[in-house]
Amino acid sequence: MTIDKKEFVIYIRQIKKYVALQEMLGKYIQHGKTNLYIHSRNVAYLSYIMARFFERRFGVKIDYDVLIVGAIFHDFFLYDWHSIEGRPRLHGFNHPKIASINAQRYYDINEKEKLIIESHMWPLTITKFPKSAEAKIVCLADKWCSTKETISRF
Repeated sequence: MTIDKKEFVIYIRQIKKYVALQEMLGKYIQHGKTNLYIHSRNVAYLSYIMARFFERRFGVKIDYDVLIVGAIFHDFFLYDWHSIEGRPRLHGFNHPKIASINAQRYYDINEKEKLIIESHMWPLTITKFPKSAEAKIVCLADKWCSTKETISRF
């Protein structure tokens, strides 16, 4: 199976205010030395690869626009979670809702995209189960990328 990186880039570039988004997310470290923008792009790309696999292998229908937007905005919380000052308590539990609110403020996300963002921390956020195929894929891709970025410290 070949993955067309050009197709992925087209999805990314369709996001309104993409350059501003890069700047906003690039200010904050997420895992290891990986900033929020790189982490979000990694999650979006892995989600894209996984979605293509599930679509071809199992016939799962994927809305790639929704998938990529949900993945890019899944950690759009816009603060340094490593610092005690300026961040809400219990970051892991609360940041999906904060990211959703920010995404609604800066970008006109739809309900499916909102649910991807709000459910990406399942099972930590036990009441926010990822229901759509896109949400399940982003949830898995985020776990994979977070683990890799944390362990390799790159």
